[in-house]
Amino acid sequence: MKGKQGMDTLFQFIPLSQLADKFPEGSWWAKFYQDFNEEHLAAYYEGDLTLPALNLDWEQPFPQQKEVILLFIDGNFAVDNLFNKETDGAIGLMVIGNLSAKNIAVGGQEIYVSGNLLVAEILCGSYNHGETIVKGDLSAAVLVQDDEYKFQVDGQKSIACLVNVWEGDGVLQELPVGIHEVLIDEVFLDMEEEDAGFSFDTLATVIAEGRSALKELNVTRTREKPVHLYFTHNTINEENILKLTQCILMPNDTPSFDFQEKGVFFKAQQEHIDADGDQRDLSVYMEDTRHQYYIWLEQDHSIGLLRKTVDKESEWENITEESQEALAEISDCWTMFLTCVNMAELYLRNIEVQDVQDILQYPVIQALSIEEAEDDGFWDGSKCYTFRQARIDEDGDYLDARIEIKTPDGAYYFYSLDNGTYVSRHYQPPDQYGKQDMSFLDWRRWEASEQYFVRFKQFIAQKN
Repeated sequence: MKGKQGMDTLFQFIPLSQLADKFPEGSWWAKFYQDFNEEHLAAYYEGDLTLPALNLDWEQPFPQQKEVILLFIDGNFAVDNLFNKETDGAIGLMVIGNLSAKNIAVGGQEIYVSGNLLVAEILCGSYNHGETIVKGDLSAAVLVQDDEYKFQVDGQKSIACLVNVWEGDGVLQELPVGIHEVLIDEVFLDMEEEDAGFSFDTLATVIAEGRSALKELNVTRTREKPVHLYFTHNTINEENILKLTQCILMPNDTPSFDFQEKGVFFKAQQEHIDADGDQRDLSVYMEDTRHQYYIWLEQDHSIGLLRKTVDKESEWENITEESQEALAEISDCWTMFLTCVNMAELYLRNIEVQDVQDILQYPVIQALSIEEAEDDGFWDGSKCYTFRQARIDEDGDYLDARIEIKTPDGAYYFYSLDNGTYVSRHYQPPDQYGKQDMSFLDWRRWEASEQYFVRFKQFIAQKN
C-alpha cells in the first residue's frame, strides 16, 4: 500500500481556480469554486490511476498539503476501498472517466463521475452534506442509503440489493430484505438492543481495514412455508379441465377467464348457454405464435383435441388420437397454463377481497382526502402507502378501490378491487409510469407483492 509521502508525489497541487475550465457544468465546483481563495488546493492527476485505498477525510491523504479540498483525476480511477468518516465535510473527488471500487463509504462532499461508477460490494453515502453525481451508469451489489444523501444518476442503475438505514429494510432482487440480513453485525451499535442502530463510522472502519461488511447474500430466497400445488400432474384429462374451470381466476359473473403469458393466449370456459342460445362446451382454448388449440370435455368424460394454424384460411384438424410426441407443442402450452394457475391459486387466495375492503374502511384511511387520495397516504421511512376509494372521476369513469405500495427501490405494487373473486395485483417498475400485469411465471414478483402486503398490514394496524 502506498504511504502518505507516496500519495504526495503522485499528484500535482494547484489552486482550484486553475481547474475552472475543467469543472463539468452542473458540478458543485463549477458553481462554487469562486468561493475559495488561492490557498485552497486541488490534488490533480492526469491519466488513469489505481490505488489500493483512499481516505477522503481532511488532511489524511496529503498531510504535507493540508489545504487540499479536492482530488481531480483526469482519467479513469480504480480503487479497492474509498471512504471517509467525517460526514460534515470531507475532500471532494472528481473523476473525468470511470470510477471502479470494491467498497465506497462517503459523506460530506461531492463525488463526481463523468463516466460509469462500478462498485463490487457496498456503496454507501451518509448524511445530507454530500452527493454522488454519476453521468454514466451506476452498478453496485449493495446500496446503503439513509434518505438524506443523494445519488444523481443520468444513466442506468443496476443495484442487486438496496437497504435503508433508517427503516432497516430494503430490497434484494425484488424481495423485501432486512438490513441485518445484508450487513455484518459489527456495523450495528449494540446487537443486544432490539433496535440496534447502524453505524456509518464502523462501516467506514471495516472498509478502511480492507474487510468486507457484507454477509453472504441469499439470492435464491424461497418461500418458507410449504407449497400445496393446485395441479399435481400435467395430464390433459377431465380432472385438470374441471380444475381450470373452477380455479380462483374464474369470475362469479361470467363463465370464462383468459390471460396472456409469454406470448401465448389462454382461455378456460365453463359449460353454459351463450347469448345466442347456443350450448358451449366445458373447454380450454390456447393460441401461440403458430397454432390454435381447442380442448373440450365430451359427455362420456373423454377428451377431444383440435388444432389449426393461425393462418386465416386454415381449418381445424382432429388430433385426439395423435401420439404424445406429435402433441409436444400443445403439451408445452398446456403445462404453462397449469403452472400459471398453480401460481394464481398459491398467491391470490392469500389476500382476500373482504380484508382489503375492511382495511379501506379504517378511520385513519377514511380520514384521508378522497379527492387527493392518490397523493395522500403514509410513509414508514422506506415505503409509501397510498389509497384510492372506489369512485366516479371527473370524466364519469368508474375507478376501482385499491391500495398502492411504493417500495424502497421505487417500484410500485397495486392491489385492486376490480372483481369480486380475488384482489388483482399489478406492478410498476422503478422509474417507469404505468402499471403492468404480473407474469404468473415470475414467482419472485408474486412473493414480493405478498411480503410487502404483510408488512403493510402490520404497519396500518398500528396506525389504526
